[in-house]
Amino acid sequence: MSDDLVTLLMVEDNAGDLRLVEEMLLENSGARFRLLHADKITSAIPILDKEKVDIILLDLTLPDTKGLDTLVKMHALSPGLPIVVLSCVEDESLAIKAVRLGAQDFLVKSHINPGLLARSLHYALERRQLEEHLYHLAHHDPLTDLPNRRLFYERLSRALASSRRHQLPLALMLIDLNGFKQINDTYGHKVGDGLLIEAAKRMTDCLRATDCVARLGGDEYIIFISDLGDTQQVARVAQKILQALEAPCTIDGNTLRVYASMGIALFPGDGEEMETLVQKADSVMYVAKSEKKAASNYRFFSSDIHALNVEHKALEESLKGALERGEFQINYQPQFDLHSGRLIGMEALLRWRQPNGEETLPARFLPVLEESGLIVSVGEWVLKTVCRQNKAWQEQGFPPVTVAVNISPRQFRDKNLPENVDHALKASGLNPRLLELELSEDSLREDEQFALELLKRLNSIGVRLALDNYGAGSTSLRYLQRFPIHTVKIDRSIVRDVTSNPEEAAIVRAVIAIAHVFKMKGIAQGVETMDQANFLREHACDDAQGYAFGKPLSVEAFTEFLRASSSGKG
Repeated sequence: MSDDLVTLLMVEDNAGDLRLVEEMLLENSGARFRLLHADKITSAIPILDKEKVDIILLDLTLPDTKGLDTLVKMHALSPGLPIVVLSCVEDESLAIKAVRLGAQDFLVKSHINPGLLARSLHYALERRQLEEHLYHLAHHDPLTDLPNRRLFYERLSRALASSRRHQLPLALMLIDLNGFKQINDTYGHKVGDGLLIEAAKRMTDCLRATDCVARLGGDEYIIFISDLGDTQQVARVAQKILQALEAPCTIDGNTLRVYASMGIALFPGDGEEMETLVQKADSVMYVAKSEKKAASNYRFFSSDIHALNVEHKALEESLKGALERGEFQINYQPQFDLHSGRLIGMEALLRWRQPNGEETLPARFLPVLEESGLIVSVGEWVLKTVCRQNKAWQEQGFPPVTVAVNISPRQFRDKNLPENVDHALKASGLNPRLLELELSEDSLREDEQFALELLKRLNSIGVRLALDNYGAGSTSLRYLQRFPIHTVKIDRSIVRDVTSNPEEAAIVRAVIAIAHVFKMKGIAQGVETMDQANFLREHACDDAQGYAFGKPLSVEAFTEFLRASSSGKG
């Protein structure tokens, strides 16, 4: 117990007992109490409203109430305050009942002395503080000190009941921090924990006292906003939260920028039960994440989004085990030198054929592999398979060519990527210079320092590195200056209109020139006509791939293609 003055409210109608307690408190020099007095329950009400009372000493027999009802009423008036009962009756059963009803102690007036009274009051305070501490531990996240799942749902239940009574909307938000696992893996758990704490603080600062934010676990948070005037208010709050999270923060000397994905469900439109709202907010959060992996995003629940999410989940379930069942195969699309016409490489393209014979388009299943994390194991299999196959073609006597493999952002964040690449090369015996890894700008943008260190490790292995889809959307010369890139792949979206759109033609010419300034090769993707090929050749583009030169082929078909090319018939 600290040396701070303790405010004691004694509710007692007997003046003699009041004086007795006053004298005992004064006699005990170790007790520092400020004594307030009320002679009945109703007299205690204004004191409790006005004063900061720490503990109550209560006589059970008062002018306006008697017995255990006195204790019940006092608890109702002062929830959370410790109460010590002071009785003139020595009754063990009454004492037990009083303690069961929440009294911290039961003292008999004829048996107390200064030391006993002071100890009882101090112990009551300490027990209540311990109870409050234990309650806090049981209902709050130990890292962020936010309400935990249990306390949040208790508060949400009360907020929903209030929203029903007053016919006001309520918003439920689920928030996930994008790329948090990479931050943990790169900077360590100390920095990761610091980021979770900072995110919790920033979200709390965006909310009113009537709202609530909780940490569900990992990097996932949940918020409810009650007493809403309209749904546009929800959008404003969502934007405010995401902007607050995006602001750079420095943790343990590391400057980080965090993006988040948010799913929002509204009461009563999207559901009237807590479980329904949580489920719908959760489902739409993953839609928000899939739409903008490298930026913050929020989406409101809708039936159309829900249908897409159900389809997405079904596709994910089908993909689980597809690798073990042998449903994946790799096609190869040839790449040619635009000036000599020589075959110089091929791009490995993943295909998925389900047991019913249906082939699912990559645009449908690749995002699901990426979001679910399955892409890491599938990508490792692709690396091993293409290295082994390229080496096998050399052993069959075909000229050595480079095989290009796409590395997704999720794979790129896997700290074991360099080891997996090195293992695939050594297991197959393939020369590292005959493997090219294609990387997206999103992979490099998310954490440039991590990207630089990883690319240096890959470069030391000896593989070639290509920047994929360059020229589509926002591009940065900084990536070409800073990273050890060997090849720039011109995006098919600008190659498509190169002969009909002067603006696209200018962009392609600029990309080719930029690649050559940095002593990199330029390869055009999606070349479908000889007019496009001629334009690219005239403006010094090095290589090309697309249907004008050859479509993606199975291993067997590509073997025949190599045979025909080697005999001069291709």
